[in-house]
Amino acid sequence: MYPHVRSSFFIACALPFTLSALAAQAPLDPLETVKRINRNYNTINNHCQEADTGAARGHYYCSGVTLRMVNDGPFNPWDYSPYAVKIGATSYSWLRKDLSTRILIHPAGFILRLPTDAVALKLPVKEQGWTCIYAFDGGTGPERKWYGCGFFDNREPPRTAQGTLTNRNAALAYGTCAEAGVATAEQWTQKYTGVLKGPIQYNQCSWNAEKPSDWNAMIKVHESRLNPTHKDPFAYSAQVTEFMLKNASASNDGSENMKHIDAFIYNVNSTQNFATRGDVAPPRPENGLNSARNFQKKLQAQGYSVPILRLDFTQPPEQRFSYVAADQAIDLSPAGGGQPAPVPAAPRYIAATSWAERYDPGSKKNEWTLNVIPTAEGKAIQASDQDALYKELFELRGMDSQWRETEKYPGSMRQQLACLVRNYPAKTEWNLEPFRPTVTPEEAAKAGCNPVPAQAPRYIASADWIKRYDPGTRREEWTLSVVPTPAGRALPDVQVGALYDQLFALRGADGQWRENETSAGSMRQQLSCVLVNYRAKTPWNLEPFRPRLSESETRAAGCNPVPR
Repeated sequence: MYPHVRSSFFIACALPFTLSALAAQAPLDPLETVKRINRNYNTINNHCQEADTGAARGHYYCSGVTLRMVNDGPFNPWDYSPYAVKIGATSYSWLRKDLSTRILIHPAGFILRLPTDAVALKLPVKEQGWTCIYAFDGGTGPERKWYGCGFFDNREPPRTAQGTLTNRNAALAYGTCAEAGVATAEQWTQKYTGVLKGPIQYNQCSWNAEKPSDWNAMIKVHESRLNPTHKDPFAYSAQVTEFMLKNASASNDGSENMKHIDAFIYNVNSTQNFATRGDVAPPRPENGLNSARNFQKKLQAQGYSVPILRLDFTQPPEQRFSYVAADQAIDLSPAGGGQPAPVPAAPRYIAATSWAERYDPGSKKNEWTLNVIPTAEGKAIQASDQDALYKELFELRGMDSQWRETEKYPGSMRQQLACLVRNYPAKTEWNLEPFRPTVTPEEAAKAGCNPVPAQAPRYIASADWIKRYDPGTRREEWTLSVVPTPAGRALPDVQVGALYDQLFALRGADGQWRENETSAGSMRQQLSCVLVNYRAKTPWNLEPFRPRLSESETRAAGCNPVPR
């Protein structure tokens, strides 16, 4: 699965300062770049070949868009996360017109240039490194050997059924589907779906990155899953594929990919970060444009100037990507040469803003409040041009930690502003609280524009770590001893997700959990097993070291399966 990057800013410190002064690669016309990327997205070419050898390549080689979505932070977006270093490979996604993907895991990221485009533009070509692709998120981690492409069992995968490839990437490309006897979408569906099957995320096989027939089957599988299920919320057609690229180094240094970056992108319709394996902190909303601007400046400092593009899944496929000059953090005009963009004009609509922490009677705890005083012009346009007003406010304060880390409901601050304008037009200052939920306009007005998050029942009374001898492994293991509240013990089986969410919020960041759950989803499965079969027990004991098996196998082991 796509891990967040939480590494150090290695490149910024290690490369000589002269690199930023010399253009490592002449900038391309941004309008030609967006035209080319839209064309690639809309080109259904299933017969890609190397220009000089004629060897067959996977669909990514000459069509579609290969991208990596990544958080912003004190690191380079192209570097490898600590979790990716453990795997030896990094997760990307592949989009094309014939895939129904409309959900991305982060608000911003970058696009890698197609090899065929690089050849045509006489730029460096990414010929090697791609290993496999999954129809859906593959839960990739160290358990999947061969750079995230093996079976989810920690074993070195077999290679007897791979067949013969003759292209430049043949030595790295691999897929477990062939080893599992799966060559068609129908075989995949028969093998990985059904009443007793576990989540597809971990059970599914990988498709070989260089076999066109595997790509055809992968697309058909992806499009066959029209709706999410309770067991597989990440395995349906709106979700992304997972495309694995072998790391070029054993450290976090991903600088080899800088020369292959075609553009940075941000999702105009989402600020949501999804939780991924390898995270060291809970996800929080993020402004994609600000992240993309930071990425663009970091790459420009290394001698490469590429545009920021908007990605909008609500637009027709032919206009899926767009270029807007105002989005750029650097000047991409021919005369600009990739230099920093002019400083934006001073604020027009906001006179003053300030943060204050104060007690809120609704949430019954201290919360951050943003006090906003508009200018006369801001007061005059508040009803007629709320977009401009909000945009200026976000540019002023949207990256403050008080906003970023506490706006749990994307769009909450914008909704509060609209509510105040609509219902209290005479107010000369506004107080906005990022913690408030997004609700309907009617509910917001009824709450005086101050809606309070609904309080979920408390399901966990206590959860404590103990270390004890396990007869199965014959060694000391960590156990999470969980005592549920009466409400938690009485939860219906189908609501185990709510119980797990509370438990994970309490203990999921603990080292005992993060460092020992080598079989992703094991703790959730044990919790589900106990709730269904032993809900009367006190306490419930969950061990992160246990493997994730099928529901029937876990139940047969008394909810305590032993690693094989």
